[in-house]
Amino acid sequence: MVLQLLQGRLVRFFDGDEAENADPLLDVVHQYPEEAAWFIKVVMFFGSISGLVISIPCSIFLAMFWTPCGLCNRPLRYWILVHCALQLLQAPVRLVFFLRLCHVQRINGNIQECVRQLTHSSAWRTSKVVSIVTYGWFILGVVWLLNSTHCKSCPGLYRLSLAVIFAAVARLLMTLIVFYHSFPPRLQGQQPPKPKGANQELIDSLPLMVYSPERSTDQSCAVCLSEFDKDAVLRRLPCAHSFHRNCIDKWLRRNKVCPLCLQDIEVPASPKGRWGKKTI
Repeated sequence: MVLQLLQGRLVRFFDGDEAENADPLLDVVHQYPEEAAWFIKVVMFFGSISGLVISIPCSIFLAMFWTPCGLCNRPLRYWILVHCALQLLQAPVRLVFFLRLCHVQRINGNIQECVRQLTHSSAWRTSKVVSIVTYGWFILGVVWLLNSTHCKSCPGLYRLSLAVIFAAVARLLMTLIVFYHSFPPRLQGQQPPKPKGANQELIDSLPLMVYSPERSTDQSCAVCLSEFDKDAVLRRLPCAHSFHRNCIDKWLRRNKVCPLCLQDIEVPASPKGRWGKKTI
């Protein structure tokens, strides 16, 4: 019974709620789902592995030379200890994120929904707070290291602190390289042209329909990533994709293409793509 209760709390910790404020990561996933999934997987995998690779040797060193390191002029031993603890706190979230994305891609699931659940979870919010604390603690360690001198009683402490800092910088550089590799237009400065938004008259000309599970092929809105409620008012595009009226209207004011297939709403639909359902 206790085990089931703990398991339930753990699942809720990694599953998101219906929070209104979307994480900026969702915008990237929405525009480039496959590229973003690959980028997130690589960053999360190496982030979790590097946290373990750095923390284990540092913990062994501190266990062996904790007392001699206390004679140095800067408390670098405490900095390394806290830094490793912060890395280990983030490792489970990164690993779960990586494994879930791998599972979703393997079953051809909805990547956007997977990212939405994870970024709305308590685990993700906690990890972001820990990341901010880690960044501040890292800066403090750099300042301490720059003002430290060689410690005769524990000469390895300075070199270990330097190695930890270099490892953190190397991981940052790796993240930037993976980012540019994942999104080549950004690297080459070839930003794709942004389609102009549609005027309200054009948006109002698109038909509305009342959602019915028996008559609709779409089960959820690709803009807000929420499932359709019964009798919800949808707007149907020429490509035959349907979305919540408010969601798609806001989208079309900025970008007059379908969020799913990117077809311009002013381009006439093919005979197969036209709707034959009753509108309101």
